[in-house]
Amino acid sequence: MIVIFNLFNKYLDFIIKYICSYFNFYKYDDIVNDNIIDDIIDDINIDNIDSNTNNDIIKLLKNTLSDKKLNNKKYKIGLLTNEIPPIIYGGVATWIVNFIKMFNKSEVFEIVPIFLESYLDDKLPDNITDKYSNIRIIKYNDSIYKYFEDIDICVNNLWICTDIIKHIKFEFPDLTLITVCHSLIIMENLTNLGSIYTNNYNKQEETFKISDIIILISKSEEKYYKKYNYDKLNPNTYVIYNSYTPKYDNTILNINYDSNIIGYIGRHVPRKRPELLINAVSELKLKNIKVHNFGIDTDKYDNDYWYNLKNKHKNILKITKFTSDKNQIENYWETIGCNCITGIYEPFGFTICEALDRRISLVVSNIDGPKEIIDSVKNYVTLYDVDYNYKKDKKNFNNALLNFLKLTPEEKKNNAFEARKCLDRFRPENIIIDWNILFYKILTKNIILK
Repeated sequence: MIVIFNLFNKYLDFIIKYICSYFNFYKYDDIVNDNIIDDIIDDINIDNIDSNTNNDIIKLLKNTLSDKKLNNKKYKIGLLTNEIPPIIYGGVATWIVNFIKMFNKSEVFEIVPIFLESYLDDKLPDNITDKYSNIRIIKYNDSIYKYFEDIDICVNNLWICTDIIKHIKFEFPDLTLITVCHSLIIMENLTNLGSIYTNNYNKQEETFKISDIIILISKSEEKYYKKYNYDKLNPNTYVIYNSYTPKYDNTILNINYDSNIIGYIGRHVPRKRPELLINAVSELKLKNIKVHNFGIDTDKYDNDYWYNLKNKHKNILKITKFTSDKNQIENYWETIGCNCITGIYEPFGFTICEALDRRISLVVSNIDGPKEIIDSVKNYVTLYDVDYNYKKDKKNFNNALLNFLKLTPEEKKNNAFEARKCLDRFRPENIIIDWNILFYKILTKNIILK
């Protein structure tokens, strides 16, 4: 409560003026100060924000927005995407679900999912409205108008469909288009050694240019964004972390901290370097240590690389194909003694959040999103320094694994319980504050777009 008292005291003049404006003593639009909102952002983006501060700030923002609403209707936020479960290509689908849930109880904003079917021809099931009651499905590009005519702000998650985005901006030039950059495709392309799925990164660059505001999901992403001079295309950037809702606050899972299985779960692409685990166990000749790689992609092509590895290390390596089967996923988490977060580029990292939530011991790459996530608890995970040079990277991971294996089961358990505390800063009740403020600034035109 000390924090909220200080905030109240600091912005007392602002609050008084707002109350006065309500009774027409002042015109509210004339007294809104962009610096005040920016100061509020600075004050509330702190790791130890408590629920009271959170609620009071949101209440203040809701009150200011409520004064501008018409007919008691909520502002409609169009959530444009080509991924929404059961259509899943990667972490974007998780972000979409979390974003919708984050605003479920909002008294001010209604999130309207707008699914683009026309581009990739992905068909949602007929009963999709049972899960997303207000979803809109774009089947034909030429009927864009009816999907956006009542939308107040568009939050875009597409980067490959520039024609659609241009069409939206043409039809609605005054509609603020916020593009969420879930990863920089140029970085994906470079770190994945080139790919037919990422060599068209110029499409994302075009999307940046068309958009009004770019959301980057970590500070490291913002650095990469500037490194490739994207700030010259669009300088209007905000860093807003992904939200994560812990599932096991009141549930202690039966984790076997004495398990001899180390695991990797997620996409098996070059930038993730998921083979570091089996290479380490093999080269270090670690007896009785086994490896489980979960998420081998065999959907679009035969993955001979991983099947050859399995045959080579048949007594050590277990591989599981990519699946959304919850039973298989739970079996992975229940049997491993350590989860490894590897890779040379990671914008954020839902997997590390999942592992932290379950109180799983971790070996973590000290880079990008994962580094920012565990920054406040880095003494309770085993870190390794990432190197683009594979030999050096392998050596660093090997040394980290050896250090981890020196820990006792009790030490692993204590570390896992302490490390989990870093998830608090990514809870939706904290992340939503940044979004509320950004939406507020847009709707009151209290934001200068360069």
